[in-house]
Amino acid sequence: MSVIVIARIKVDPAAFKRVETARADDFRRVSGEGKAAGALHHRFVAGDGEVVIIDEWTSAEAFQKFFDNPTIASLMQDAGVEGPPEVSVYEAIETVDQF
Repeated sequence: MSVIVIARIKVDPAAFKRVETARADDFRRVSGEGKAAGALHHRFVAGDGEVVIIDEWTSAEAFQKFFDNPTIASLMQDAGVEGPPEVSVYEAIETVDQF
C-alpha cells in the first residue's frame, strides 16, 4: 500500500518559482531520482507564505531516504525556505468513490 506525503515549507511562492525557473535542470534531475526511488505522483501547490508538496510514494522509508538529497537542501536554501519542512505521512486508503 502506498503512502501520501504532505510537506509544508515556509517560503515566498514567488521566490520558489524563481528558483524553479533558474534551476529547472536540477528540478528535472531530482524528479527523475524521485521516480527511481519510489515516487508515484508529485505536485507542488502554493498558498500564503508557503509551498506544499503533495506526493505519493511506495513507502515512507523510500521518501525519507530520497528527501535527504543534498540537491533538495540546496534548492530550498536558494529559495529562502525558513526552517525545516513540516512533513506528514498518511496511509493511502482505497475507496469505492476514488478517482
